[in-house]
Order: sequence, then C-alpha cells, then structure tokens
Amino acid sequence: MNESLRREFTMLGAREPIPLARGALLIAKEEYPDLDLEKYLDKLAELSREAEPAVRKANDTVEKIQSLSEFLFDQKGFEGNREQYGDPRNSFLNDVLERRLGIPISLSVIYIEVGRRLGLNLYGVSFPAHFLVKAIDDRGELVIDPFNEGVILDLDEIRSRLEQIYRQPVDLHPDMLKPVSTRHILTRMLRNLKNIYARSADWQRTLSALDRILILDPRALDELLERAILYERMECFAAAREDFQSFLAQAPDHPAADTVRDAIIRLTQQVSRLN
Repeated sequence: MNESLRREFTMLGAREPIPLARGALLIAKEEYPDLDLEKYLDKLAELSREAEPAVRKANDTVEKIQSLSEFLFDQKGFEGNREQYGDPRNSFLNDVLERRLGIPISLSVIYIEVGRRLGLNLYGVSFPAHFLVKAIDDRGELVIDPFNEGVILDLDEIRSRLEQIYRQPVDLHPDMLKPVSTRHILTRMLRNLKNIYARSADWQRTLSALDRILILDPRALDELLERAILYERMECFAAAREDFQSFLAQAPDHPAADTVRDAIIRLTQQVSRLN
C-alpha cells in the first residue's frame, strides 16, 4: 500500500462510525489509484433518486424492501456473479457498480447504501459464508439476501442454509443474525480479498489486504500472525520479527506462542546476519 493511501485509509479507520461506501471505495483504490470516489458516491445517490418514487409509494417496510429489490435487481440488473465468484472485481465497489456483478457482501453494501438514502433502517449481517442484510422497523426485522435478488428469508430458510453450509444440523444462534458495524463489513471485504490473493500466491496484494485489516482492527491476532509469516516468506525479516513480537505481547498464552518464540529467535539471528 502506498503511503498516501495508507494515510487516507488510516484516517478513515480512526472515524466512528466509518462511512460505509467511502470505506469500500478506498479498498478499491488500492487497485485503482486514480479512482474518483465522488463519482461512485454520486452513482449511489443517483440510484436512490431513481428508486425513490416506487419505494415512497409502498405502504410498509416489506413493500419498500420489495420495491427496492425489484428496482436494483430487475430494473437495474444487479446480480450475483456465480460463474466467477472468486474474481477480485466482485469486491471492488466501483467495479460492482459498473458491471452490476458482485458477491453477497458487495451487493449488500450497495443495497444498504441505496436503502439508507431512502430512509430504510438497513444493517449488514455477517452470516456464515454468505453476507446478508437486515431491515429493522417498529414492527420487527426482515432478513434480506441481495445475492439472490433481494429475497426476504424466513427462519426456516436461514436454518436450511446453515445446514447446507455445515452439512449437518446446526442451531441458529442469534449472534449469526445480529447487525454488524461498518468496520466489521470492511474487514470482511478485505478478508475475502486476502483469501483470493493468497490462493493465487499474489503475496504483495495479500500483504496489502492484511495491512488494511490491521489498520481497522489492530488486535486481529490471526491476521497479525499471518502477516508475520508472510513477511518471513518475503524475506522481510525485521518486519516479521516485529509482528511476531507484537503477537506474543498480546497473546503470550496462545497455542501458537511457543512456535512464535522460536520464530523470534530465528529471525533475530537472520537480522543480525544482515546487519
């Protein structure tokens, strides 16, 4: 990550709440350094203006959600990219807005951003393996799946999805459907990208995704350990040692602690040789 973008992302990460669309576009800016964020924020605003007449006519939240889903998926043609699910462009908000193709979390970001501009109380839901959206009003809650054309899911359908994911009966825990913060959403987007890049051995992009996850959540121990291992793989021995030391300071009793201690000794020797 270049230093200018790092500063911009760090400043955004220091805000609470983080603006969702701007944060998602900053993730894309790593891939597209000249990305015009305001252009795509305007596209979201324009979508909400186009959807407003139909949504305003709706009598209740269910009808508003149905109208919004019809607008985005039937009229505007947004859809889940099932054929190329692992394409990183599915995670870049500018690409999703241009191509009308995305994965559950990126389509959910668009759904939330457009719907909130229309007065709907929409929140991200970090459901296992498949991001969802929740609408809340004074009468209750609705769970929506933007990857599947904004269908409203009942509890039986959600339980069935859990069984498909885990391939066995699983209890539906309330935490699985609780609203999550923008910080959580952006972190999950970055984890998706990290996994895509790691599978293709694109270590520089993997490292950039890890950097940004740790900007958003400095106590993300799994990513801290993963970055330390990656730094060593890339022969950045001093940086690797620093991450291992930080991990050990935060989690001295972690199951990986002994392995980390050995790594610190090994890397100290490597750094000494280089000096």
